[in-house]
Amino acid sequence: MNRTRLLAALAVLLAAPALGAQQQYGRDSDTWKWDGRVDAGHWMNVFNINGSVDFAPSPDNMVHLLAVKRSNGREMDDIHYEVVQAGGNVTICAIWNNNSSCEDGGIESSHRNGNNETHSNVKITVSVPRSVKVGAHSVNGGVSVRDVGAEVRANTVNGGVVVRNTSGPVRATTVNGGVDVNTAAGPVTAETVNGNVDARMASLQGDDDMNFKTVNGSVTIYVPARFDATFQFDTVHGGIESDFPMTLSGRWGPRHASGTIGNGGRDVRASSVNGSIELRKQ
Repeated sequence: MNRTRLLAALAVLLAAPALGAQQQYGRDSDTWKWDGRVDAGHWMNVFNINGSVDFAPSPDNMVHLLAVKRSNGREMDDIHYEVVQAGGNVTICAIWNNNSSCEDGGIESSHRNGNNETHSNVKITVSVPRSVKVGAHSVNGGVSVRDVGAEVRANTVNGGVVVRNTSGPVRATTVNGGVDVNTAAGPVTAETVNGNVDARMASLQGDDDMNFKTVNGSVTIYVPARFDATFQFDTVHGGIESDFPMTLSGRWGPRHASGTIGNGGRDVRASSVNGSIELRKQ
């Protein structure tokens, strides 16, 4: 390689960002937008820390994300966004801590200590094509997915989870809040600690198991009139009701039931401590 080509190659290497470093966006603006493409069957994941995450259908088959920072009246936190594109999937994270980074599986932190007090939140709204798989994740804030999602993973810690009219499997979890799923096609798995679980499926695909769990709340499950499953329902301070004839096996009581419905098949488990369990025909 001659001297001119060598110098040109070195200039390119020096100008390029360090390998593995994530570019940071939106640090100096209250509003940040991202537009891009995610093909059918791939994942669009959004991770937030403080604030809501809401998904809805795209008007033009592209992905459009809008993130808006809001202060609680004190100084705005130093928040930026990072984008990871891997294997056709896109992950976007709201980052509060410079020692954290956005990865394909979520937000990674290089340390566990430090001041975690925050004074701001970010409201994130995303429009995506209906055939995209959707991941809506927060810590302190509600999450919702409406009318999109070939598959849905929706979770938070402090806030409610709402899923409406999706076309594939749903996994929805929170700790402090209710889980409300009403989908065109299951299966569904839904869990919380403090709140009700309400899961409604117009149809069921495949034979994957389903789990429904809460501690302080009730579990209500709506499934198609033609329903086959092996089930186990447990409650401590509540009752069990079913619209379906049950063939019982093993131990039975007003707060425990297990056996089969129809021809058996997928495993369905539901449990509550301070609430009832109901299995209804959709």
